[in-house]
Amino acid sequence: MQAVVFRDIGEVALADVPRPQLEEPGDAIVRITRAAICGSDLHVLHGRIPGMTEGGIMGHEFTGVVEEVGSSVAKLRTGERVVGSFMLPCGTCWFCAKGYFNRCPDQRVFGYGAFFGALEGAQAEYLRVPQADLVLHPIGDLDEEKVLFVGDIFTTGLDAATEGRIAKGDVVAVQGCGPVGLMAIQCVKTFNPGEIYAFDSVPERLARAASFGAIPVNTSEVHPATYMQDHTDGRGADVVIECVGAVPALLQALDVVRAGGRISVIGVYAEPDMEFPLNVTFIRGIDIKFCGTANIIGRWDEALRLIEEGVVDPSSLISHRMPLSDAVEAYRMFDGREALKIVLIPGK
Repeated sequence: MQAVVFRDIGEVALADVPRPQLEEPGDAIVRITRAAICGSDLHVLHGRIPGMTEGGIMGHEFTGVVEEVGSSVAKLRTGERVVGSFMLPCGTCWFCAKGYFNRCPDQRVFGYGAFFGALEGAQAEYLRVPQADLVLHPIGDLDEEKVLFVGDIFTTGLDAATEGRIAKGDVVAVQGCGPVGLMAIQCVKTFNPGEIYAFDSVPERLARAASFGAIPVNTSEVHPATYMQDHTDGRGADVVIECVGAVPALLQALDVVRAGGRISVIGVYAEPDMEFPLNVTFIRGIDIKFCGTANIIGRWDEALRLIEEGVVDPSSLISHRMPLSDAVEAYRMFDGREALKIVLIPGK
């Protein structure tokens, strides 16, 4: 079968690799019908994720059809259309039993190399899925492109919005209008806020945010905190959803949020430490919630409900659909910010 494989830092390739086989009773073999390139795939590409070796298959956002199931798989049947979670919790520990699947100490990730479970990725024609009853969700007759991101970035945006504890009428600021930020904006709308402000410096992303009903704010043209105060009678935002994952963005969030407000952090931080304005944060009584890895499996029923009801449309972020055979060019485009979200289609 064809698959997108890691060659070296900065290099992926299309290769012929063996089709996966059932290895454990809880496995399923899925024929991939859609596989997206995620921003975190670029972390693998550029060597920021340790443990990825030459020949490892990339990718973790996917939909497909169940082709085979192991002897202990009880909830799935062959021929069933499914979406998969990017992360695989153990399903049995204290955290999993409580529904905190994203806090499982033994979680693994598709296509992330040896330090994340050594599982092959989904940018291929077929994928072996361990613990299939837990990690795959049937999608029935739903449009697969609408549900594709339920296994990662859409439910991540929902997780961030939910953890922000948005009340009806709240003023919400979303920092960063990449794919996760744009998904978060769609999710924030479902909480009936008063206004949503979208902060970014890329005009194309701001335009997309505006199409979702957010007020675009170009951070290269205005001072974000001053702008927010000017539009809230000097208070600041009730809730800030931080989707950038950089120290300056977190410090900006502390300035943008009002006293007693809430910051929900879903951006991924690589810095080991930072200087933190502890006194000011304490005096202003700011709640900061670091979401960490999003609770995909714990929230994807809600995510699918929103899609099924037509409240949101995650597929609206797809800028390019390309055959799997063009994956190398797709990675070049995505890495060069020539595309917002690319979906790879095997067999096309």
